Amino acid sequence: MALWVLLGSTLVLAATGALLLALTRTQILEHTHREAASLAANAGSQIQARIDRIAVSARMLAAIIDTRQDDAEPLLRDTLAADPDMDGLAAVFRPSPNPVDALPRSPFVNRLDNGTLSSRDLARDASPYWNSNWFLGGLGCSSGCWQRPFFSQSRHRQLINYSVAISRGGHPVGIINADVTLDWLHRILGSLAKPEGAYAFVLDSDGDYLAHDNPDLVGKRGMADLLKVLASDRAESTRLPKAQNPRVNGPVWVYSAPIEGTRWRFGLVVPEYRIYAGVRHIFLLSLALALLALLGVALITLLTIRRTMAPLRILADRAERVARGELDFGLPPARRPDEVGRLTQSFDQMRRELALHLEDLARVAREKQRLASELEIAHQIQIGLLPSEHYLDAVCSSFELHAALRPARAVGGDLYSYFMLDPQRFFVMVGDVSDKGIPAALFMAQTITLAKALAPRAQTPRNLLQLLNLELCRGNDSCMFVTLLCGLLDTGSGSLALASAGHEPPVLCGRGAPQLLDFPTGAVLGLYEDSDYPEHRLRLHQGETLLMYTDGITEAGNRQQQMYGIERTLQSLAQVPSTAPTADYIERLLEDVDHFVADAAQADDITVLALTWHGAATPGTEMRIGNQLAEVFGVLDRCENLLEEAEVPATLRSDMRLVLEELMVNTVEYGYPDGRPGQIRILLQPQPDAVVVELVDDGIAFDPLQSATPDLTGDLADREEVGGLGIHLARTMASEMRYTRDADGNHLLLRFTYPNLDGSSP
Repeated sequence: MALWVLLGSTLVLAATGALLLALTRTQILEHTHREAASLAANAGSQIQARIDRIAVSARMLAAIIDTRQDDAEPLLRDTLAADPDMDGLAAVFRPSPNPVDALPRSPFVNRLDNGTLSSRDLARDASPYWNSNWFLGGLGCSSGCWQRPFFSQSRHRQLINYSVAISRGGHPVGIINADVTLDWLHRILGSLAKPEGAYAFVLDSDGDYLAHDNPDLVGKRGMADLLKVLASDRAESTRLPKAQNPRVNGPVWVYSAPIEGTRWRFGLVVPEYRIYAGVRHIFLLSLALALLALLGVALITLLTIRRTMAPLRILADRAERVARGELDFGLPPARRPDEVGRLTQSFDQMRRELALHLEDLARVAREKQRLASELEIAHQIQIGLLPSEHYLDAVCSSFELHAALRPARAVGGDLYSYFMLDPQRFFVMVGDVSDKGIPAALFMAQTITLAKALAPRAQTPRNLLQLLNLELCRGNDSCMFVTLLCGLLDTGSGSLALASAGHEPPVLCGRGAPQLLDFPTGAVLGLYEDSDYPEHRLRLHQGETLLMYTDGITEAGNRQQQMYGIERTLQSLAQVPSTAPTADYIERLLEDVDHFVADAAQADDITVLALTWHGAATPGTEMRIGNQLAEVFGVLDRCENLLEEAEVPATLRSDMRLVLEELMVNTVEYGYPDGRPGQIRILLQPQPDAVVVELVDDGIAFDPLQSATPDLTGDLADREEVGGLGIHLARTMASEMRYTRDADGNHLLLRFTYPNLDGSSP
């Protein structure tokens, strides 16, 4: 944080410093421009004043000597003595065009090195002056003009001439020529209050240096860039990338001003680094002070941050301990009620609350673990309540059963069960309890337990559902209910009786397309005590499979909120070959359901049970008679003939006739007390080891198995109680007797096993 604060402060300072430097440079440069321009103008004025004095003196001499040619030399002496800037004066005249005329006197007065004045007549010089350039050029200077500078060999100095023509009648007859030394010009340049490092110069009309602070450049021509800048007659200020003066490096600013009365220009050159030298000094000083200030800010920031971060560092360490699960620690007391102090108090409160929360989480986790363990135990108990998923009849191998159950949770409400009611009858059921989870599992366990307990008493699916419904309705304050499909299979004949309590209709497979057995059903179990459950009977043929399932199959949904439905169920079962094993029906159906559901969550428990009949069809004879005694004896004769044809032993035939006669006579005499006409149906079915006879009548309900056993002690002729002996005889002589009643009436099943080879009954 300190580094970021320092960096941010540095950036702000740098930006501010750069802006201030740029503004200061601009102001300094403008100030330098004004001062340099003023200095150039002042220097030009001084130079102009000096040369104006020389020009005025020369013009006055020209005017006077024009009329007083003989007094020319004294006038020259007086003027030269009065003006120290002049080094010599000459009054020279044009010679007469007539060669015989004498040359006019042309006096020249000059100043010697010791300050005395010397004179001579130029007409007497060896070289004629009238052929000289300075004379010829001067004749054209009627108003006076400055000529090119020259170096005098005799006087060893740089001089410049100012010439004024002496005119008579409008024609030049001679000139006044003033030799002017440039020492005064150098003195003026040296006397200027120039900025440090700056230098001055004067250029003549040809671009040569008349005077320069660097004597080495006097008489030399100015560089092209400089002459281009000074070509204007106005005052200028221009930046050049470099100077002609070798004593100066880098860019320079040139300030120039014209000198009136001449074609000279005064120039002032200021090195750019000299202009900004003060700015740089101030900037460096400011930078040093700023750095010291930054250092102070950094130290203050560092101390402040360290003071602030000390408790934060402790909080960070404690936070790491919290991340490791360590909550048993203390925090230093907050020294001030500022943000850090409030944060410390909040962190400590969070630590305490987090410790309590973790304790609650641990307790909840233990509870969840215990609940999960209990659910697993409940699941194991629930699975233990269910019989094996595969059952094959070990005695006759006439049927086979496969089942599968998938709870939507650890425990569910679906159920299936099966058990042998007796050696010849097999009970099977599939159910679905309302709701899911533990309540449904408990209700499911209660249903299975009650069903097994009530089945021997009920004897038929209809009676079982009625009894089971009564028991489940008792104390059912939660109004839970169960749908149940119950079936009773006769393992000898393949006859199947079905009764449903609001359950899904089963599907019969194996002979052509799967067939939905949609028969009447009763109300669900557990809600209405007076419910009735009609039975549906059918006979299974060899290879046929009855599929019983819960609504977890038909109501299985996918992500598109579509349900699997009964149509897809029938289509899936139709894909299974009729010769396929029983388990294939379940596997194929569950596989199709899984494919349809895909990755959608299972919403309901799924249970499927497949019951396949493998037994061969047993031939049997069905006979029907009215409730008349004459018809009873006729059908008895027919039964005996059929048994004889089936090679049933004679002793067994006589026993069977006696039993059937007793039972049918009792039915005719006592089964219809109102005298209404009735019907008795006899089904005779010889089997390899026994003969099965089923008597069905539509008389009043009567269960011979519930009749009391008569007292057979003493003389039977002296018995005071009449009746009961015939039923006792029938129960004794029949190997097995079962009674049920349904909508068709009384059903009495008799089984007579063949006697052993020694003639005794088994």
